[in-house]
Amino acid sequence: MRPNRRTIRYAAAAIATVMALIYLGIGLGVLDIGGSAAEKPFLIVFGGLAGGTFLLGALLLVRFDRRWLWIVGVMFMVFVYWAYVDVSKTRTPPYELWGITLRIIQLPLLAALIYLAVRPPQRTAA
Repeated sequence: MRPNRRTIRYAAAAIATVMALIYLGIGLGVLDIGGSAAEKPFLIVFGGLAGGTFLLGALLLVRFDRRWLWIVGVMFMVFVYWAYVDVSKTRTPPYELWGITLRIIQLPLLAALIYLAVRPPQRTAA
């Protein structure tokens, strides 16, 4: 039996929403990721953009079931992983609790997007 696509999309949207809240918490300084006071203005912009992007992704997951969107989502998730590892080379500490937590939470979101991208929606006969 194939999993229900709507259930997968809604679960992925819930994960994306949690990630958005964490990013927004980082941006607002509620969740500490270390760094200097000089980085705080950057974190506000970073947290707002990342949080907003993941909220947009959650809305898209709830509203649409378009294969091309999920393919773009998979590419975005891969980029986010790559960017985190690449930026870690310049940070102290290179990896921190919230970044690792986000990467762990991101795994089921990535899996859901891959599933949605690989398995096209069932079309009903008219």
